[in-house]
Amino acid sequence: MRAGLETLVNELDRPPPIPNAADHPLLCVSQQAWDDAHPRLRHLLSRSGRQRRVVFVEAAVPTAGPPRIDFEPKDGLVVATPYLPRGLTGDEGDALLRSLLDGVVRELHLGGFFLWHDSPRALSACRHLKPAAVIYYDCADGPRTPHDGEDLLREEALRRADAVFVDAPGRYLARDLGARAHLLPNGVDAPHFTRARDGGPDPADQRDIPGRRLGFYGPLDDIDVDLLVAVADLRSDYHIILLDHGSGPDRPRLPRRPNIHELGRKAYAELPAYLAGWDVALLPYGHEAARRRIQPTQTLEYLAAGKPVVSTPIRDVINPYAIQGLVAIADQPEDFVIAVACELHRGDRRRWLQRVDSCLRGSSWDHTWTAMEAVLAGLASSACGAST
Repeated sequence: MRAGLETLVNELDRPPPIPNAADHPLLCVSQQAWDDAHPRLRHLLSRSGRQRRVVFVEAAVPTAGPPRIDFEPKDGLVVATPYLPRGLTGDEGDALLRSLLDGVVRELHLGGFFLWHDSPRALSACRHLKPAAVIYYDCADGPRTPHDGEDLLREEALRRADAVFVDAPGRYLARDLGARAHLLPNGVDAPHFTRARDGGPDPADQRDIPGRRLGFYGPLDDIDVDLLVAVADLRSDYHIILLDHGSGPDRPRLPRRPNIHELGRKAYAELPAYLAGWDVALLPYGHEAARRRIQPTQTLEYLAAGKPVVSTPIRDVINPYAIQGLVAIADQPEDFVIAVACELHRGDRRRWLQRVDSCLRGSSWDHTWTAMEAVLAGLASSACGAST
C-alpha cells in the first residue's frame, strides 16, 4: 500500500498528551523488517505511537529500479521501506540511504526528532542526521548481523547515545554508561495469551501430532539442537513442536526424527491457538544464547497461557521465575526429561496458577512502555533546556 505523504502527516498529527516528550517524533532506523521484528520491539514502538509520531525505517530491500522509499501506516506508526538498486557497495548503499533519510525528515516534517536505532550497522547510515537525542536499543532481540568493524561501530553507538535501552540487568556494569543505561523489563500481553487456557480447536498442522506435546516458538538458530534430539530419542512418546520466529539464514536444521515437528513461521496472532494444544512449553536455548544474557519474552507468554515451562539455565529465567517456583531448570537430556515428567504430573497446579497470575500482575507491556516513556520525557526536558 502506498500512502501520500500529506495523508500520513495528517493521520499522525494528534494532540500530544505528554507535554514536551510528545513534541519529539521518533525516527527509528533499523536493520530489521517491521513484520519480522521481535514482538517486544513492536509492542513498545506501537505504544509509543500513542504519544508521538513514530516512523520505522526498515532494512533496505534490493530492487532493479531506482532508489525510493515507500510508506505504510501500520500498528499505529508509519513503516518506511527503502528500496536500493542491486549491486551497490556498502558505502554506495549507505550514501543513498542517507539521502532517502534526509527526504523522510524533510517531507514528514520531523523537526526535533529523536533518532532510535537497533544496531551499530544502522547507525552508520544515519550518523549525519541532527536529532534532538540518540537512543540505542541494544537488546538481545535486535538484529545480529556481524561484519568487519562491528565492535568499533558498537563502541561508537554506545558513545554517541544519549540513552541506551537494555533488556538484562547489569549488561553494561563494566562500562561507564552511568545513568544513560536504562533497563526495559520484559512484559506480556496477558489477555492475548490467556486465551490459550480456554483450549479450542487445534491448528490444522498440529492436529494430528500425538502423545505428549512439548513446544517452543522463537529463533531456532538459538536452540540447543543436540539437547532436543537427545530428549526426542530418550522419550519417543514426547513430541517436540517447533515454531520458527526470528531465525537467521544460517539456522541449523534438526536431524529427522518422527517426534520432532518443525511447523514453520507463525504469526503472533496464531500463537495462543498452538499453545493451547501443548502440554509443556520449552526454553531450550543453547550456551551461546545464554552467554548473550538473553531475556526470553516467551517466559511470561508461556506462563500467561497457563503452560508449565522447562528451560535450560538462563540467568534471567532462573531469577526470578525459577526462584519463584514457576519454571523448571534442566541442562542435560536426562535431567530435562525428568523435569518435563515432573511438570506433566504436577499436583499443585491450582496453587501454581495462582502464583503465575500474581507474577503477571505488573508485568504488562504497558508498564514497560511507561518506563520507556519516562526516559524519553527526560530526554525531551534536556533538549528543551539546551535550546533555551
